[in-house]
Amino acid sequence: MKKENKKTMGRPIGSTRKKLSKVEMLSLINECVHKVFTEHLSWTEFHIWVRETHNVSIGQANQYWLRVFEAVKEKFTLERENEINKHVYNFWVLYDGAVEKKDYNTARQILVDLTKIKGLNEPDKLDIKSQSEIIFKFGNEE
Repeated sequence: MKKENKKTMGRPIGSTRKKLSKVEMLSLINECVHKVFTEHLSWTEFHIWVRETHNVSIGQANQYWLRVFEAVKEKFTLERENEINKHVYNFWVLYDGAVEKKDYNTARQILVDLTKIKGLNEPDKLDIKSQSEIIFKFGNEE
């Protein structure tokens, strides 16, 4: 009977490198994000850098690249949400001013705009999407 060679989850057999803690992992990912943004590293350049400086395998370098990409995406999503919240706050300031001046028509229009921004009125819901362009260099592209 031939013994099947099954891959198991976890660290490879014979791995001698110390496993990173969660804090160390977050620190490494933040360092990688900073490096990618400041030096505009392509996938290849990132792989070379992370493998040389942190002595990791190709597969682990790919995992770090994916985590960097997720961190970048999350950062831009949070910035978009913060921008929407700023606009909502400004609408409420305008609404309060309109009510104080007894300008109820303007106050009503502000409430209509708020319901569109928040998506409470489905037929008139504004589909707020931001166009973010993240450019990564792959190889020796000019």
